[in-house]
Amino acid sequence: MKRLLLALPLVLAATTALAQARITAENPASHGWFLGDELVQRLRILLPEGARLDMASLPRPREVEYWLELSAVRPREIPGGVEVELRWLNFYAALQADRREVPPSPIRILDAQGVATQARLPGFAFVASPLRPLLAPTSPEEMKPDPPYRLSDPRPNRIGAALSLLAALICAAALAWTQAWPPFRKRADRPLTRAARFMARAPRAEADDLRRLLHRGLDGAYGGSLIGADLGEFLNRSPQFRPLAERLAEFFAASDSAFFGEGSARRDPAEIRALARDLAAVERRRR
Repeated sequence: MKRLLLALPLVLAATTALAQARITAENPASHGWFLGDELVQRLRILLPEGARLDMASLPRPREVEYWLELSAVRPREIPGGVEVELRWLNFYAALQADRREVPPSPIRILDAQGVATQARLPGFAFVASPLRPLLAPTSPEEMKPDPPYRLSDPRPNRIGAALSLLAALICAAALAWTQAWPPFRKRADRPLTRAARFMARAPRAEADDLRRLLHRGLDGAYGGSLIGADLGEFLNRSPQFRPLAERLAEFFAASDSAFFGEGSARRDPAEIRALARDLAAVERRRR
C-alpha cells in the first residue's frame, strides 16, 4: 500500500505531461493518389515545459504493409516542441477507387524526471485511384504506329565474312608450312613398304619380277646398290633388320644364283612376298 502511495505522484505527473503534449497533423490530400505516389505527412508535437521527445521511439523507415512503405522520417526541433515529417510510399495497385488506412505510430515523451509516457502519432486515410479502368475499351486507333524501318543489305557482311575466312585459312596454311605440319611435312621414304605394295598389286608376277622389286626396295633402304657382299654393312646401319638377316642372306644367295649362276637356286614367289611384307613391317615401326 505504501508503494502504491509513493508511485501515485509519478502516475499523476505522467498523466499531466501526456495531457499537456499536443500533436497536430498536416495530412496529405484524402484522394487522387496513384500507384507509386509519395504521401508526405507533417506532424507538430508541442511539449510541456521540461519534457522532451524520445527520438529513439520515432518510427523507422520500413515496409509497413505489402502496399505501404515508410521511406523517410525527418524530425526537426522547433520552439516548444518537435516537427516530424513522414514520407509514405503507396504501392497499392487499385482496380477501382479504394480507401486505404495508414496506421498511427506510438512514441514516447520523457518528462523532466526522465519518466516516459506513451503517445501516438495519428494516422490518416486516403483514396487510392486506379491508373486505368480495367474494362476500358481498346481499339487499333489507341495503338502507336509502327516505327519506320529499312532493310539492310547482307551482301557487304557476307563478303566481309568470306574475306575473313579466306584470310584465316591463309594464315593457318602459312603457320602449318612454317611449322612443317601436315600436309607440308615430308613423309619419310619407305622403299621397302612401296615394294611390298607393288607386289600386292601384282598377284601373278613371276619370281624374277618380284625379286627385282625387292632389290629396288633394299637399294632405297641402303642408299645405294646393295649386293650380298654389303649385307653386313647394311645390317650394321639398320640393326632393326637383324632378325631377318638369315632370310636376307638366303634371298641374296638365291638372287646371285638366279642372275649370275645357272639359275638352279630359285625361290618361291610366296617366300619373296612374305620377306617383303616382313621387311616393310620393320620399316614402318622404325619410321
